[in-house]
Amino acid sequence: MKSRPDDLGTFAVERDALTTSLTTWADTEAATLVRRAGPADAGAPDLYGLWGESSSERQARLAALIQGHTWRIAQVGAWAVLGTYNPDADGWDAGVMEGWLAAAAASHAAQYEQAGYAAAVGALASPDGWHAGLTAAMAGWVTNAAIRAVTASTESRSFGGHDAAGASGLVYKVWNTGSNARSTHAALNGDRVELGDVFTNGLRWPGDARGKDAETANCNCHLTYERGE
Repeated sequence: MKSRPDDLGTFAVERDALTTSLTTWADTEAATLVRRAGPADAGAPDLYGLWGESSSERQARLAALIQGHTWRIAQVGAWAVLGTYNPDADGWDAGVMEGWLAAAAASHAAQYEQAGYAAAVGALASPDGWHAGLTAAMAGWVTNAAIRAVTASTESRSFGGHDAAGASGLVYKVWNTGSNARSTHAALNGDRVELGDVFTNGLRWPGDARGKDAETANCNCHLTYERGE
């Protein structure tokens, strides 16, 4: 009989674990780049080359890190639904989620990698000098890791719950607004649509990567589900 893995934490615990892992990883990568760029009194380095020479390997490591966490978070989302509507998880298989989660993690990694590249090379135009500019830019990139982690966590929890709802024969999904919600999400609170439909903001679920950053970044809303009665 299938059951919720004993080592799964709550959503908050798993989200915070991803946030810590991603922020620590980004801090190490940023410090490495600043160190390799050389001292402030040296000439401006080839930041295009310094960042680009390890981009593919760095992005692959990042995707693996994210997927390791979002795999767990998706299961948290799935079991929140299964525990209520389908305790034996009939018709549901966690392994089915792996391909989607791998693609989502690769997308998050690519976006965060590109943001780091843009921040690094933009430092060359800093009025405070390239070294100060690079240090500040990389600090901002590290700070944004927390936003990326929350966004990816919300997305994977939503996807996991949605997948379990479909396997459990549920018919409706309801948007539940999180804390400090943007106005478009506050207006959605309690809205119900059929499982295969999108909400009025165009999203299938909170954090849906099909939406624009303005609708997904740092979102902490969640869905609940209903039968067809």
